[in-house]
Amino acid sequence: MSRVSQVSQQQRTQNNPLVLGTFDETSLREIKGTLGPRNFVVGKKDTSQFSNGGFGGGTYNHWFQINITSPAWIITTKGGPRPNYIQVSAYDLNKIPIEGRMIFQGDSVSITDNLEESYYPYIDHIMGSASDLYNTFNQNSLDKGNDLYFNLNVGSYLICVSTTRNELLDYTVGIVVEMATTEIYFLLEDLTFLAQESSLNDLFIIEPSETYDFNSVHEHSQAEWLAAWRRERSPEDRLPAIFEPLLTNS
Repeated sequence: MSRVSQVSQQQRTQNNPLVLGTFDETSLREIKGTLGPRNFVVGKKDTSQFSNGGFGGGTYNHWFQINITSPAWIITTKGGPRPNYIQVSAYDLNKIPIEGRMIFQGDSVSITDNLEESYYPYIDHIMGSASDLYNTFNQNSLDKGNDLYFNLNVGSYLICVSTTRNELLDYTVGIVVEMATTEIYFLLEDLTFLAQESSLNDLFIIEPSETYDFNSVHEHSQAEWLAAWRRERSPEDRLPAIFEPLLTNS
């Protein structure tokens, strides 16, 4: 494990973030901190008119960097006593624009204004249509099958936790680095066998087509996240409750 830098978050900027690590497998982090002003004496303590002394301190932003070595999702969630006053922003340090392009469809809102018709895209989570060009709707998936919810390429990403208040504010932020999977699962509606032979170690070799999208249904497994949490911590450390609302299956 690499040594943690002793530089305080007050001294950090977007050019000097705290590196949380380089990840090649699913990992979870719970980050806690305090944002806002702190009043203590800073600068010189003389009383001349040219003094740089005064009161100040504290910071309104905490900066973190995540490096991934394979395609992954970086998922953030807010907690703490007043999460509505905390803002979490993400930036791509690879200088590659992150763009989600929406397809306007017939169920968008049509408004006539001054004899000119304007077209407004549906502004809810996803549009009502289940067009393959837009989404593959799945009510059991956290992203609801929205194709605008996509994994990130290999590289470095910056996360900034900010406060919107001019007062001291404690926060908790959960960060999940979830690697994309290339596994395919068979889901049976009952306990009947998909295949049965004399051996218990049946092997199925699946060769999906080149156009198959492994990310079309993105779920968050409790077993996978719990295993990732325990892999990096002692057995008595429980999975924080901040991650539980994100889980979609066991």
